[in-house]
Amino acid sequence: MTAFLGFLFIALTALQGLIMAVDEFIFHRRRGLPPFERWGHVVDTSVFLLALVVPALWAPSPTLLVVYGGLALVSCVLITKDEWIHATACTGAEQWCHAMLFVLHGPILLVAGLVWYLDPSHPVLKMLPPVVFMWGLYQHLYWNVYHDRKHFTASREQSILRRPGRTLVQ
Repeated sequence: MTAFLGFLFIALTALQGLIMAVDEFIFHRRRGLPPFERWGHVVDTSVFLLALVVPALWAPSPTLLVVYGGLALVSCVLITKDEWIHATACTGAEQWCHAMLFVLHGPILLVAGLVWYLDPSHPVLKMLPPVVFMWGLYQHLYWNVYHDRKHFTASREQSILRRPGRTLVQ
């Protein structure tokens, strides 16, 4: 049973990773992200990571099962917070992509919890947290460091060149 759940865990997370890559590298890059989303995605990833770290580091106990369940529930609810923005900012294709990510999020956490409960030493429990950490680090560095600097510098240069009375750019 745990072999099947381990396979299911890997399959679901691979599918989620593929859909997230489409969302990030096609939709987000095309439309850009406002500050609320840029920081919100990092928070979403951090809470998801926090939930996944529990079974990766500790053996299940009644207390830790409740902690894990609470973190999983918070993660599932938290990821929906941007939908108010997405309703007007996103195309139908991007909204469908988000819906697929929402559909996968809960089952991934549920299967991880089941694997943890049935076989706390299963190797799949240790596989996902480093990947999620690296994804969150990428999200932060790209959107909140690189992207911010690039757009701050570009807007500053434009404002300097377009000041009234200047002839550098008409």
